[in-house]
Amino acid sequence: MNRHVLFDRLSKIIQRSALGALSAITSGACLNAAAEGFPAPTGIGLTAASGDQTTLYGVSTYWDSVCVCAQLARYDLGVRIYGQIAYWRGTERPSDHESLWEGSVTPTLVWMGPSIGAATLFTELGVGISGLTKTRLNTERQFATAFQFNEHYGVGLAFGEKRKYEVAAYIRHVSNGSIKQQNDGDTFYGGVFRVKID
Repeated sequence: MNRHVLFDRLSKIIQRSALGALSAITSGACLNAAAEGFPAPTGIGLTAASGDQTTLYGVSTYWDSVCVCAQLARYDLGVRIYGQIAYWRGTERPSDHESLWEGSVTPTLVWMGPSIGAATLFTELGVGISGLTKTRLNTERQFATAFQFNEHYGVGLAFGEKRKYEVAAYIRHVSNGSIKQQNDGDTFYGGVFRVKID
């Protein structure tokens, strides 16, 4: 077997294993919380992002502290769950596939870092699932399946009384994980503004 092909397969196996472990940790925490009764949402958010000839606009809700896990708390980590509805608008014209909608649920590990004055730095990493209303966008982008995976990495600041507000920049990738080809996926670079509901 060609070394390049072997290395490529090995790197994909390592990446999928790491994502699987992260997903198992956060999903297990979420299942534990669901068994105890799911709490009301912690807050809401608005997001905008740009992908490959695609613009995304979304509204989300989130739940903090769905579980208190001693193993995670030791490292200042918490579990947050995002639920989001997003509108994807393709920017390529002309096209018969100008837009689609996405619904997603993303369990996320959140690390609240050091305070900077009245603000607190945080970072988050999540792996979730998405559903698309269409499997094509623009003239050539194909997703093959309505079921998709999403991976999310963000860095931001929480500020205000009791860290009521958050602003963050993020990278988000959506694809079907090569379940079926043609799997073009899309990667978004965006920003989000969140507010806790009191």
